[in-house]
Amino acid sequence: MKFYIVVAALFLIFGVSAQSSLKGKIKDEQGQPIYGVNIHISELQKGTTSNENGGFILKNIKEGTFKVTFSMVGFKTEVRKIAFTQNNTVEILQTLKEDSESLSEVVVSASRRSEYLSEIPASITVVNQKQLADLSNSTTNINEILEFTVPGLAVSTGTFSNWGQTLRGRSLLVMIDGVPQSTPLRNGQLGIKSVSPNDISRVEVIKGATSIFGNGGNGGFINYITKKPNSGKKIEGTTNIWGTSNLTKTKDALGFGAYQSLRGKIDKFNYYVSGSYEETGNKYDADGKVILPTYGLDNTRIYTALAKLEYEISDRQKISIGGNLYNSLQDTPFIPVLGSFEVYNENGDYTLTPGYGMEGSVEGQEPTGSKLYNGNLKYDLNSIFDGTTDFTADVYYQKTKNIFFYSDKFENGGQSVINAEKYGLRPNFNTTLTPNESTEISLTYGLDLLKDKTNQGLLDGRLWVPNIDMFSWAQYIQSTVKFNDEWVLKAGLRYDDMNLTIDDYNTLPYSPLGDGNFNPSVAVEGGKLGFDNLAFNAGVRYIKHQEFIPYVSYSQGFSIADLGSVLRSAKADSVEDIQLEPAVTKNYEFGFLSKFKNFRLEAVGYYSVSNLGTGVAFDENINSFVPSKKPQNIYGGEIAIDYTAFDSKLKVGTSYSYVEGLTHDVGDENNLTYLGGDVIAAPKLTAYVTWIPTNKISTSLRMTNLGDRNRFNPYLDANDNYTFRHTQFPVEGYTLLNWSMNYKLQENISVSLAVNNLLNEYYLPARSQWAAPLRTFTGTGEGTNAKLSVLYNF
Repeated sequence: MKFYIVVAALFLIFGVSAQSSLKGKIKDEQGQPIYGVNIHISELQKGTTSNENGGFILKNIKEGTFKVTFSMVGFKTEVRKIAFTQNNTVEILQTLKEDSESLSEVVVSASRRSEYLSEIPASITVVNQKQLADLSNSTTNINEILEFTVPGLAVSTGTFSNWGQTLRGRSLLVMIDGVPQSTPLRNGQLGIKSVSPNDISRVEVIKGATSIFGNGGNGGFINYITKKPNSGKKIEGTTNIWGTSNLTKTKDALGFGAYQSLRGKIDKFNYYVSGSYEETGNKYDADGKVILPTYGLDNTRIYTALAKLEYEISDRQKISIGGNLYNSLQDTPFIPVLGSFEVYNENGDYTLTPGYGMEGSVEGQEPTGSKLYNGNLKYDLNSIFDGTTDFTADVYYQKTKNIFFYSDKFENGGQSVINAEKYGLRPNFNTTLTPNESTEISLTYGLDLLKDKTNQGLLDGRLWVPNIDMFSWAQYIQSTVKFNDEWVLKAGLRYDDMNLTIDDYNTLPYSPLGDGNFNPSVAVEGGKLGFDNLAFNAGVRYIKHQEFIPYVSYSQGFSIADLGSVLRSAKADSVEDIQLEPAVTKNYEFGFLSKFKNFRLEAVGYYSVSNLGTGVAFDENINSFVPSKKPQNIYGGEIAIDYTAFDSKLKVGTSYSYVEGLTHDVGDENNLTYLGGDVIAAPKLTAYVTWIPTNKISTSLRMTNLGDRNRFNPYLDANDNYTFRHTQFPVEGYTLLNWSMNYKLQENISVSLAVNNLLNEYYLPARSQWAAPLRTFTGTGEGTNAKLSVLYNF
């Protein structure tokens, strides 16, 4: 309560007596509201931004005629002369035209308010709707789209799982419209592939530890922002139909998909509904061999649905309800033949033989994959407290069911399943204050309430991870102070309080290495655990010159190690004896952004430390996964360059990401060892060339190059054979080329053709290499494959 009293007092301190006001709405050329437009009167040093409905109000304007500037990256700036009289409100409707040469973005969710990317003292990547549409012509796998577009994100595993697809060497939190999709209490690491790219309007990725959101995001977060029900018509929509095939070998390799969306406006109601269905065929590598089906993308049925309904109560209020479904299930006619490796000497010379699929089935095995359900009820109230504040509150529900492949690592074999269910409530305030002509203060503050219930069992009824019932609450405040349109200072606090209740349970006999050495069952007494953490972030950015916009920042993150993995391998008689401790990450970052008319350059360097590992480690002595007790030091850098020429007919760009990580025993800081591939990714280089020779044709060539990472020495096992440890296996790089072309038959009909792995490269994805000691996940990547699509807008 004291927190809100303090905020209310700020309103009184900085309040200004009412004079004239400017009120209005801002739309694009299609009549859709534009969120985040900057409205500014330079002579008075006053400004504001438009809300989600495109509405805005600017108060306390003195009498006179002034130039009002409407600007937003991606749109051409408009300037209007408007006359103001004493105690009068001027109402306007402003239309902005798109600017195809703009190389900047506006980010919405990174700090729970609308901000310019160039004014945020942090590294953030935004994948816009145009990029998503172009890359979706090649693939519907969002993991591969983000692999190419997000510097700092590890390459895709080539499977349904994103285990090892870390962000700057840390775990990440996945959200859809701000609703968490990850299962941090028992991290199945399937969260990235949780929505159809056709339903996404933008992807926002904030990198590094963050105190803006809670548990699970030590490396940052990915937020999928789905399309909004914005339309100027009663009904309009999009139809997309596509077919896919492997070109190396086409036997039963054909796949197909269809997507349909409708949206419109009827009186005060806005709606958006969509659905899609996709089937994939067999997947073959460059030699025409069936790809390992474990976590595979072959023979998969994918169903998606999204619905949103908004009701405009007034110009300042609206209520919306929505939900989405993502159901991806693999029912393959193949069973895995596991890979193998042999190390010849102490120098680490080795051969790695990948696994593959052979025809067959496991009796009783159910399809593997994910089922996700989301529901959300949201209320927006704008321009309260004398027009200084916008208020948003939402209630959400999320349910996840992740079904994994059959494994003989269980005694008598079995399939495991993670069940997670979340309920949340989030009231949030955004307040903008202008204490003087040269200073603007923005405050974002509120509460996060979350109830999460998670377990992991086998489909035959055996319980592997007991019921974990968590209730957490957090209060936060983020502040942004802008001085003279030159400096932006950002700082914030977040306090998390987490309480967990764990049921009594018995551990399952399990052999992590699949060697038949099953750990004995242990009866574990449940109990209550509690964690709390105060996280802080601060940063400063100099924004006066677009040609050089430097920043420096510090942020903290907070997470619990994969609790489910720890509990299922427990050796103690009580959960209170397991001695769990949260991992706190501190991230130091510096970088700059340079923007010119047709050129954009961004460079970032970072260093992060954590008191513990942000995951679990395999202990060979007890044949179990245990919390990583070793501190971690991770550092790296990223650079991205984009250039357009010839009136945007030619676009070229490249990015490079490097990350490295070290760990040590507590108290032995001088004895450093490298972190494994499940944490640290090999260097990644991407490049693209897009050419638009006519208004009807566009073509693009994209390259993804993975570098080598060989940091580990072999050791002699109990049989005096040289081998490598779990996740500490060398990675050899590879290069992939993807090509696509789009042809516009009519203004609203287009056809596209894409060929992936254009040169039919034979390669093993990074995870297939560093996870080789487990033998389960070592498979090849897909050979040359194609996608043909037809898109119709009406």
